[in-house]
Amino acid sequence: MAFEINPDLNEALMPLAWLIGSWQGNGHGTWPGVGDFEFGQQIDFATNQSPYLHYLSQTWTLDADGQPDKPLTMETGFWRPVGTGEVEVVLSSPEGWSEVWAGSVTGAKIELTTDVVMRTTTAEVPYTGGHRLYGNVEGDLLWAFDRATTDVELQPYMWARLARS
Repeated sequence: MAFEINPDLNEALMPLAWLIGSWQGNGHGTWPGVGDFEFGQQIDFATNQSPYLHYLSQTWTLDADGQPDKPLTMETGFWRPVGTGEVEVVLSSPEGWSEVWAGSVTGAKIELTTDVVMRTTTAEVPYTGGHRLYGNVEGDLLWAFDRATTDVELQPYMWARLARS
């Protein structure tokens, strides 16, 4: 699906303009003690004409027919372009952590690494850091998330291919 860049878009957002909108599809994951799993996902990137994007990701489990079943995870935050080809991202999750990411934007590829992860004392997972890739491939949003915890070194965790909806 083609998209158009709003002529009123804040100039700072031009490197991230291809993200704006809703994306939906299915993904895969794996984690020690959990095993392999599949999930559905919707990601929304929105702007209010300020120099940042609001981000909301929602995932859900899938039933035997591949249809949405139960909520899995959510995260929300802000993507801020800074400097030339750089981006900072601040995210929070109801599972008990907030993250600050820093990275680079090269065309339709974004690479992020955690700068800091803050956890509540009751966080569901002892999450300590991560690495993410986002890319526009054949008009779809592909992303991958590698995660580390106090018990598990950085390894692939979740990845998906989402279509603009």
